[in-house]
Amino acid sequence: MKISAVEEFGLRCLLRVAKAEDPLAASAISALEGISIPYVQKLLRLLVSANLVIAQRGSKGGFQLAKPADTISVGEVIRALGTDTDVDSICEKNVGNFEHCCHSTQCTIKPIWTHVFRLVIHTLDNLPLSVLLESPEKVTRELDAIVRPPVQTFCPVGALAPTSRSNL
Repeated sequence: MKISAVEEFGLRCLLRVAKAEDPLAASAISALEGISIPYVQKLLRLLVSANLVIAQRGSKGGFQLAKPADTISVGEVIRALGTDTDVDSICEKNVGNFEHCCHSTQCTIKPIWTHVFRLVIHTLDNLPLSVLLESPEKVTRELDAIVRPPVQTFCPVGALAPTSRSNL
């Protein structure tokens, strides 16, 4: 899973909309985020299409959330912005010159990527947008509650020891 500029800027635009008390114009979001107006409009169209944002026309128009921030998951936002969250497509994109992966029948790598990918999706799907309106510490606590980080990570003996080819 790769987080692109679309997802990063789209999430930032959505957070601006969520923080605003009144409908927020695309030009205001553009000025606040340092993103061009056409790009902000493109991102907001994606969010409107996913029913996450509503557009209001008129002199007091702009964009506002279509539903409360605590009912919108970050995963929902990421999918609305175009991220492929299909676990089954892992490794199918990196087949080299072959039509299919040459390791597809006995692949020991795909389970790793699948596990990590599912963990990321689970985390994003269980993180409400409303938490991102809080402090970085609150976001960290929420993430820790969703998926408890390990106290210690596996590291083979000597893996961190500096090695030099000249010593071999």
